[in-house]
Amino acid sequence: MITIRRGLAAVFDRLHVPANKHWLHRGVVGLAAVGFLGHLLLVAAVNLLPETPETIFEGIDRSLLHAVYTPFSIILFYEVILLVFALADSHTGEVATQYQIVSLIVVRRVFKDIGSFESFDRWLHEPEAVRAVLLDMGGAVLMFMLVTVFTLLRRTVPKVRIARDLGGFIELKKAIAVLLLALLSGLALLNLAVWLRLLPAKLLGLAQLPADVDLFFFPLFFEFMIFTDVFILIMSLAYYDRYEYVFRNAGFIISTVLLRVSLSTPKPYDIGVALIAMAYGTVVLAIFGWFSSIAGPRDVPGKALDAPSPDGH
Repeated sequence: MITIRRGLAAVFDRLHVPANKHWLHRGVVGLAAVGFLGHLLLVAAVNLLPETPETIFEGIDRSLLHAVYTPFSIILFYEVILLVFALADSHTGEVATQYQIVSLIVVRRVFKDIGSFESFDRWLHEPEAVRAVLLDMGGAVLMFMLVTVFTLLRRTVPKVRIARDLGGFIELKKAIAVLLLALLSGLALLNLAVWLRLLPAKLLGLAQLPADVDLFFFPLFFEFMIFTDVFILIMSLAYYDRYEYVFRNAGFIISTVLLRVSLSTPKPYDIGVALIAMAYGTVVLAIFGWFSSIAGPRDVPGKALDAPSPDGH
């Protein structure tokens, strides 16, 4: 197991270098641009060729604004990759990225809702669609505010150093990150195949293929993050068992659970559940910082307090 852990950690180190991150960033930008233009062309083809047989064009929206959905989906997957890499560096950084992903999902949905208008000239005659757009817009702004507060707290919370050797724990988190990256990449390919109607519904155990392209990816992604965070919390107790860290990490897991619940909650309650999840995590981090400033560092057997905390600060 130690050999496998070290091998996977070495893979993580090779992937997590500035050159690869720069290449990935440029690739995502290019792919998002190509995806946007490609989706626009598909929508134009569907509108110009209404008699086209139902092949890959099945399910393509006829609104050009829906083309924004494609580049946002690519950007969201890029955020997922950043979250996986943050997993090995900082737990609070991972949680902050979770909040960013959910807020971007809501922003992307705004464009989809706007594209659902039958006519921009008569948009006031569609109160349900208008209500959905305004709700997502307001929820996205509130999420942006909570992400900002959470990020500010991350920078002000006291950092606690310990003397224990965390090399094994850091290797473990890197190994988990590599496995999670491979799993999520496979899940993303499955989601893409479903959207392109390349897989029959029976193969997936469904009566019919879903209309929502995110049916598989993001709900399952957050479920994987819940179990991953629980496992890391359990393993961290072998290295660091301070009360405030255990409570904070448990609170973050509760926040992730609520984020997952929000993805399966119908409107308008989904926005409320997601905001409660983010607010809960932010309050937990604020109280954690307060407690840490009061408790201060504690000596542990060993050398001087010169090692980084298990949080990766």
